[in-house]
Amino acid sequence: MLEVNNLSIVSRKPIINEFSYQFDLGYLYGLVAINGAGKTTFFRTITGLLPFKKGEIKIKGKAVSQSKKEMFYFELSEWLDKNLSGKDYLNFVKKAWKSPKELAEVIDYWDMREYIHLPIKKYSLGMKQRLIIAMYVVSDAKYLFMDEITSGLDEVSRRKLFEQLSKMVKEEHKMIIISSHYKEDIISECDYCMSLESTVMEVHSNGIL
Repeated sequence: MLEVNNLSIVSRKPIINEFSYQFDLGYLYGLVAINGAGKTTFFRTITGLLPFKKGEIKIKGKAVSQSKKEMFYFELSEWLDKNLSGKDYLNFVKKAWKSPKELAEVIDYWDMREYIHLPIKKYSLGMKQRLIIAMYVVSDAKYLFMDEITSGLDEVSRRKLFEQLSKMVKEEHKMIIISSHYKEDIISECDYCMSLESTVMEVHSNGIL
């Protein structure tokens, strides 16, 4: 489980004030927030990329700094090196996370075979987004944090994404948090949804905000 206890995050302004929650394996959580509310800062803090003002964050009772390979977070396509290929990234993730996932199966599921060996500078936004999703799958990490993961996806790819996320939480027993600006985009797919407004994180079950 991922435990957040009395977490306070302050950036240019307060983001979260004394938020506590237990995120359990086997569930898909949604995070809804408007632009500038702090959802990306929340993800960066939860994954240990940013310090926080107060509180503690633990995975299975250990600090996140000791649990890096339990987690996977890739913020946005701008992080991708345009001169590397998608296959380069998938190979790296598989090796770094010591994953048993078969690359060929993931590549085929996301229809990337025609371009997976091309440099990323030749990818469209949708192609980049499918690659990032594939990286999450290949990592086989138990705790996945996906910031605006549906951005750039067509309807077919979006449907495949949520089918795969459902399998990952229910069959592979992972914990996944996805974010969106729009609750309509994710609310029906999530077991729990969180809203981040006015520095108060609220959690609601059964997809009801």
